[in-house]
Amino acid sequence: MAQFIAFDKNTEVAGHSLQTALTFFPEYYRADIERLLNENDIVNITADSWHPQQGWLSTLKEVSVRYGSNTLFNVGISIGNDVPFPPEFTLEAAYSAWEGAYRSHHRNGYLMGYIKLLSFDYQAKKAVIECKNPYPCHFERGIATAFARKFKPQDAGFIDVQLDKNKKSRLDGADSSFYVITWL
Repeated sequence: MAQFIAFDKNTEVAGHSLQTALTFFPEYYRADIERLLNENDIVNITADSWHPQQGWLSTLKEVSVRYGSNTLFNVGISIGNDVPFPPEFTLEAAYSAWEGAYRSHHRNGYLMGYIKLLSFDYQAKKAVIECKNPYPCHFERGIATAFARKFKPQDAGFIDVQLDKNKKSRLDGADSSFYVITWL
């Protein structure tokens, strides 16, 4: 599956997630973003509301076209910063809990995808995450980067999150994307 296409038309996204994403956009973009959301059947967003995932994905696709992949990355950072993980979490715990956070912000739909920590090696200073869902890679890398910055290991002076270039990703039409996190 490629990015921006919901696995199941019945899957919904929590309004709280959408509100968080909207706070990223400067005031002068908000009217345009809200118009895009409305065009994609996302109206009356509240913390307790639920909205079609495909509408959100279509909005993200248009944001990517209009404002670029760096904007998607920064929206991901905004969402990642807002996930209420305990401050004492380690980076490994945050990445392990990402799947639960993903599930708590989505409902319905038989196939909504997943996020899985495949490996975490403190000695090698490397972690690998698989994301099999319809979200754009730049957006997910933003979320993973927010977690990396917030929960980086104490001995890490530098931490980096990159799409694994040795594997096909959703950018290439694959079902999953893999992210490699390294630190020095």
